[in-house]
Amino acid sequence: MTKKKIEYAQYFKKGQQVKLAIKSSGTMSREINGEVWEVAGNTARIEILGEGIPQALSAKKQGTQLSLAGWSGWGFYQTDIIIEQIVSAKEIAVSFVGGIEEKQRREYFRLDVSLPVRTDQPEVQSPVGIREQWTAARKKSLSAPPPRMVPAGRGHKVVLPGGHDIQPQNINLSGGGIRLRVPVAIGLGTLLHVEFYLPLAPPRIINSVAKVLRCNELTLRMEKESVFIAAMKFTHIDEQDRDAIIAYLFAEQRLQLKAEAERDLPSPR
Repeated sequence: MTKKKIEYAQYFKKGQQVKLAIKSSGTMSREINGEVWEVAGNTARIEILGEGIPQALSAKKQGTQLSLAGWSGWGFYQTDIIIEQIVSAKEIAVSFVGGIEEKQRREYFRLDVSLPVRTDQPEVQSPVGIREQWTAARKKSLSAPPPRMVPAGRGHKVVLPGGHDIQPQNINLSGGGIRLRVPVAIGLGTLLHVEFYLPLAPPRIINSVAKVLRCNELTLRMEKESVFIAAMKFTHIDEQDRDAIIAYLFAEQRLQLKAEAERDLPSPR
């Protein structure tokens, strides 16, 4: 039986952020962030982000096997590759040698970011009613002009008509859910409307419905007011919005890695 040809370019595309894992005795010993420069047939060139190729990888010889992972709107996938050449201090040439293993969306890449967020807890927790409200909110967002966003602290704020602003807050975000601070405890299983804003070109409103998975009080704080951390998964979100979240997170991670690398550079004498 002829082995089915795999079109690796369907999974890994130019400009896509990926993770490489160095295998040691059958286990993953270290993950490295990279970006696809080129895919042609069963070969590819990968740029190593951050400070470039780490010693753990540069010491590997031609033919060494690694694992390559990527993300898309439908989930997480990975395959095996082998090193063909260390092209430069920040680039390697590889060949694909494995099949594509697909995993579920719980594998979504997560990142701490600072974004403007608004949440609303419907009094009536009717799944049908909440879905109708989400559909109406998304249609309204699509027909409205892009929101105005300007830099504020580590992130961007939204400037609304009438002088009202939505300030950014620190959240943990992925294509599958969100974790953020809330002022009161929220019961497990509660559905919330979650609206947040991505500083893209043009800025984008993400309308979603999220289900609370955990809600714990944040202790050991100097402030007197209670603060809770709620972890939620998206139950209603448009797939194009999910793709926009994932693309934004990878771009933001690259900026964070670049900033860290610049901080570590020696000061000029």
